Amino acid sequence: MLSSTLLGGCATAPSRPPHTTVALPSSATGDETVEGKAPARQWWHLYREPALDALVAEALANNRDLREAEANLLKAQALLGQARALTLPQTDISAGAGYGSTLQDQIAAAGKDGSAIRTGGRFDLGIDLAWEPDLFGRLRSTVRAARADARMSAALEDEVRIVVAAGVTRAWLDACGFARRADVARESLALAERGRELVQRLRAAGSATPAEVLRAETLVAQTRAAIPMLDAGRQDALAELAVLAGRSPTDVPPAAAACRQLPTVTATGPVGDAAALLRRRPDVRAAEQKLTSSTAHIGIAVADLYPRIVIGGGFADSSPTPDGLGERVNQVWRVGPLLSWSFPNSNAARARLRAARADEAGALAAFDGVILAALKDTRQRATDYAAMLRRQDDLRIAAERSLRADRLMQRQRAAGAATALEALEADRASIDAQAAAAEADIEVARAQVALFRALGGGWEDAPAVHLPTPDRSSRADAPFPSSK
Repeated sequence: MLSSTLLGGCATAPSRPPHTTVALPSSATGDETVEGKAPARQWWHLYREPALDALVAEALANNRDLREAEANLLKAQALLGQARALTLPQTDISAGAGYGSTLQDQIAAAGKDGSAIRTGGRFDLGIDLAWEPDLFGRLRSTVRAARADARMSAALEDEVRIVVAAGVTRAWLDACGFARRADVARESLALAERGRELVQRLRAAGSATPAEVLRAETLVAQTRAAIPMLDAGRQDALAELAVLAGRSPTDVPPAAAACRQLPTVTATGPVGDAAALLRRRPDVRAAEQKLTSSTAHIGIAVADLYPRIVIGGGFADSSPTPDGLGERVNQVWRVGPLLSWSFPNSNAARARLRAARADEAGALAAFDGVILAALKDTRQRATDYAAMLRRQDDLRIAAERSLRADRLMQRQRAAGAATALEALEADRASIDAQAAAAEADIEVARAQVALFRALGGGWEDAPAVHLPTPDRSSRADAPFPSSK
């Protein structure tokens, strides 16, 4: 009566995880005019740089973060295999040899009117077989949880692939962009030095003031000061590029080191609708699988409220001599069901069930949060990119007009229609406009990469990650030899 009451009060496990509470918009960016087919999977090919394509492929195969993610995936897959194996019959084979007496020896001695118990060598051989029918779904839920964990690990590895591809592309563009900005700065420095020489000649002729000479020298110093940081930014980008590809920071790809002009794409292409975006993003898939795993753990907790029934059998043979292991008198066998139930401490099992349900509620909240973050990320990156493009166009126009104004001012100065100070200010304006335009080019390139990353592409059709064979040899040149 008590057992039936307890069984009737037990909860049932959910058959599937809950749906998200987020109402998905039809558009991923809020602008219905830009929706449609998503951009190319390997979006970095849009830059039409074969060397960049080859370096991204190298990074996707050799990056160390990806190797760690691959190892985590292999571990999750192994745990899935272990969970599946638990649904099959379990066997246990034992063999032993020792000295002493056994229960059989004691029974034999008792049957002989209390004669001495035999003590001596003893050889044992046994086999046990057990199978759990999984009447209440504990093993099935364990397999579902392990399968979801493996899929989550696969999604997290895909997320690392996106980060690596975007990181390589951005580092490449940064290296090219900093080189271009440094070239513009050197051109601006040459222009400023020519202006200084002109003012110095005018000062010698009595046509310029000492203040105008000082301003010209100030402009030269300010323009020269920008060059070292631009060169350092380029070197930092090249080192980042090498490490992302699994190389030493000094092993810089020659093509990247030689690049001095930013490759561009005319457009990123349409974004795609919100549902398609969420299917592409591995972080959303990982959160979904975590929710699925938490739901499966509820099934495990529910099954713990019920008894476990194991059908098994065993065979044992024990003999004082190896030759007697096959004799029937030395053999023992059994077969039948085994009932195991954690009663009366069912409070602990119900506490685990409450914890599992709370974990599912947290996983659902996290899933909703990842969806909202993905939609926000895409919208913001698309908005930033559009703003950067408009800014780039305006700064290019400003640089072109400023350069034309500077040339006109120089002609006016040569004709005596403008002062040296006016010509110097025109030089300064032209230098600033050229530098701003070059900087805008880098910002647009970075915004492009950020948008591509937000769109979730780049993990498809990626090369396999191969883990190296551990080298455990003792090497004198090893920087960190293992301790013995």
